[in-house]
Amino acid sequence: MNLDIRELDPALPETLPTLLPVHQAAIAVDSPRHPVPTEAWLRFTSGPRVTRHRMAVAAFDGGLPVGYGVLNHDKEGNQDLLYGDLWVMPERRGDVAGPLVEAFREYGRGRGCERLVLGFSEFAADDYEPVFVAGGARLVEKERRSQLDLTTVDREQYAAWAAPSEKNAHYRIEAWTVPTPEHRLESLILADEAMRDAPTGDLHLEHTKVSVDLRRSWEAMVVAAGQREHLIVAVTEDEEVAGFHGMFVIPGFAMADVGNTGVLPRFRGHGLGLRLKAAMTLRLLDSEPRLEAVSTWNDSGNEPMLRVNVAMGYTAAESWSNWQFDL
Repeated sequence: MNLDIRELDPALPETLPTLLPVHQAAIAVDSPRHPVPTEAWLRFTSGPRVTRHRMAVAAFDGGLPVGYGVLNHDKEGNQDLLYGDLWVMPERRGDVAGPLVEAFREYGRGRGCERLVLGFSEFAADDYEPVFVAGGARLVEKERRSQLDLTTVDREQYAAWAAPSEKNAHYRIEAWTVPTPEHRLESLILADEAMRDAPTGDLHLEHTKVSVDLRRSWEAMVVAAGQREHLIVAVTEDEEVAGFHGMFVIPGFAMADVGNTGVLPRFRGHGLGLRLKAAMTLRLLDSEPRLEAVSTWNDSGNEPMLRVNVAMGYTAAESWSNWQFDL
């Protein structure tokens, strides 16, 4: 074996199509309920981001890719942290995973990072956990990916959840597809503070404040990529965004992906999470009829959101473990 490990810029047009066969083969084993990834899906998950520096580090054998990861380094905050994914052809994990992880670590050191966080699913634990343990990594977070089959949604029940209740009738619900209306931008950004106390296990993360200009840049990038970000918010009588819920739709892909969901602490306990999520699902059923499923990720310690998801019919797809290497 003579692996050739290269850095590939995800922004270049040839990078993601080159890596797609590896991603498809790996996810079929690691995430068996996941639809077959398309190039558009890979562009959504691994393409350029306005808030992060991104680089793909890939292993080639005989000119063909056999494994890779897309590594992220935030432009603001978390400057000591490099994080990303690990996808290796199932039959090559024994000889590729170790050298590839070591290449990730070297890349992180070159960027001045002090820790590297990578994850794997329960279905890949036998392949990756020995490599991670041998490299001195420790488990810092457990996550759950859940899926909702949109063909089984009880519209009547969802409409009841989305309707005003005694606790939340004084909130007005608004929804749009980005770009966000100018009069809602600043309040939406202030509501992002709800994510500050989102559980992350033993993984230390800084919550970086989003600016109006950064939000505009992010939304412009989403639109330019042909992706659709649906947003729904609960607005107070004082025109403050009390809670929000996002959903991403990828062109030509049958599964939507949940973005951030948050309710500011002083507005919690009013049933806004369930109301927003149910209303968003009904919006998708009407405006995105080709969708078949929705995927969502939650920290395993986020019991309130997990309970809402279970009540709505989401079922566990797989659990994921995030491990931290000291660099």
